[in-house]
Amino acid sequence: MIFFVVLARSLNVSEFGLFRYLLTLASIYGLLFSGVPIALTKLLGSSKADQKLRIELLSGSVFILVILYLVLGVAIVLSTSNQLFLLMFVFALMIDALYIGFARGILDYLKLAGFKLVENFIQLVILLSIVIGYGRVDFTFSVVFYSFSGLVSLAIFEMIRPDLRIAWRRSRQKLNELLRYAIGVTFGSVGWTLFYGINSIYIERFYGTEQVGYFSIGITLMQVFSFLPDAIFTILMPKIAGMDDKRRIRTPLRMAALGCLFTSVLLAIPLLIFKDFIIRFVFSEKYLPAAVVLLPLTICQVFVVMHQAYGTAWQGLGKPGVPSTTITIAAVINIVTGYFLTKEYGIAGAATSLAISAVAAWLMMTLVWNRWVKRGGLEMASIGKEEI
Repeated sequence: MIFFVVLARSLNVSEFGLFRYLLTLASIYGLLFSGVPIALTKLLGSSKADQKLRIELLSGSVFILVILYLVLGVAIVLSTSNQLFLLMFVFALMIDALYIGFARGILDYLKLAGFKLVENFIQLVILLSIVIGYGRVDFTFSVVFYSFSGLVSLAIFEMIRPDLRIAWRRSRQKLNELLRYAIGVTFGSVGWTLFYGINSIYIERFYGTEQVGYFSIGITLMQVFSFLPDAIFTILMPKIAGMDDKRRIRTPLRMAALGCLFTSVLLAIPLLIFKDFIIRFVFSEKYLPAAVVLLPLTICQVFVVMHQAYGTAWQGLGKPGVPSTTITIAAVINIVTGYFLTKEYGIAGAATSLAISAVAAWLMMTLVWNRWVKRGGLEMASIGKEEI
């Protein structure tokens, strides 16, 4: 988040909007491989993998990702502008997702806590050095060092604590297991990516990259709501996957959801009361038009956080299709309402569409979870039955 704050102050509004717009496009292209790292987390966590099995799963994941990246590279070159920037952004997303997925699966808390921290530190140090030395940063160079800092962070952690071991010979059985689980998760990733990404596409189409820049300021501020859900996902998903008695998840899951809600409300109050001051102080006065999106985006994030808590439980139970379905339906709602609201009301309409869609996702998740639990779903999951 700090990186984007400094970057927003260093670039003009249109350049910052283009940077975030290309990141959004990269995330959409990255949908093709998005389920693989989560499948790796699930299989490592549920199998309590030994060293041999860990190597087989990691090798299979890397093989799949390389093939998918080559496919994406061809598609990007043939169908878009700014091809080199997009290829670098997609590469960065792939490296981050793979390493975090692996670290989550083996519950390596040093790498989980430190990988992104070191990556962000590298990005921030380079950016600040350029800004202090030259007064502003070149757009092209900002894309380059942003995209490859994750690879540098990975190399640092593997020198400190080497775990990434890859075999050239791959297990066909493990490849099939990874692909089978990843397909369901990818379906959900489509929902998440379109849920957040389609609005920037609409804004760029109707109003240009400058308005994308304003909207991205609101999205950047919303990242403060993600820290607790990310921590819950890191801890809860592998734990649930390894539990024999799934009925034991009720209390910790309820407490996690309430904790997310309470924390989100506490964060939202000062953000909304002092929104103009926060934008002016953090991003500079040129981004004050972004204040109009903060209320609907805050509402959106509160309900998304609640949805994510139970979505994590579903993934840990080996049923990623449930949160995938609810968020995909919400994304469809956002695609439809977002088109008309964005065209009519600009970035305020785009943010309002996100809020409406998030409430819909939470309502669907609540109804499905309560129905499943009342029908004895946790008991069936404990004895290995998969029906919902």
